[in-house]
Amino acid sequence: MTDGFERTTTRNGLRFVAVFAILSIASVLLSPMRLDTGEPVAPTVGIAGAFAGLLSIVVAIATVVAAIVALRTFAAGETETIPDAFVRRNVGWATLNVILGGIAFALLVAFGTVLFVVPGLFLLVSLYYWAVFVAVEDQNALEGFRSSWQLTRGNRLRLFGLGVAVFVTGAVVTAAFALPVALLGIVGGVLAQVVSAAITVYVLATTVSAYDQLRDGGPGERPDTQPTVPGTPA
Repeated sequence: MTDGFERTTTRNGLRFVAVFAILSIASVLLSPMRLDTGEPVAPTVGIAGAFAGLLSIVVAIATVVAAIVALRTFAAGETETIPDAFVRRNVGWATLNVILGGIAFALLVAFGTVLFVVPGLFLLVSLYYWAVFVAVEDQNALEGFRSSWQLTRGNRLRLFGLGVAVFVTGAVVTAAFALPVALLGIVGGVLAQVVSAAITVYVLATTVSAYDQLRDGGPGERPDTQPTVPGTPA
């Protein structure tokens, strides 16, 4: 968690906070919600509504791309600049796999949770790192699930504890800003998006930190695949 915080506060980490904040604000502005109060507003209709919907999809895809680039940057240990290769390399294929894999991941965890809470949590921890393999190692979603399953073997209880600690940290930070957000109107709404973006980047940075430790020196069985593309951990 400390390493995730250090990565978040680097120049690149702060750049990603700004990017996610801008995308989050854009998403709110395009949705039928008020930025200052969170209350619904009258939906736009016709051409304007269709255009706003299209822009919302673009913003959502851009957010996925930003997450992929952030994972690659954190995994490569880049703190000052973001290499162009991280933005260009197979980004369309990676984005498609992250979107489809995200849907499959959510359905698997939801199904396990409906059956019984423990299977859902087990799948959540076991498959959580699939997106890192997609973004960093150019695997497809199915390969990412398999690699994550192997990576987390023998460490799932501790990884669950890490997930709980990160979740609690995010909740505490959000609660700490709840009063200013409520009192500052539209400025508070913007502040809320910035705080949310910082938490998102921290989660990504902590995820990569745990991934690095498990692959490079952590206990437990390591996956059979090894990174073969530039900008990934050796």
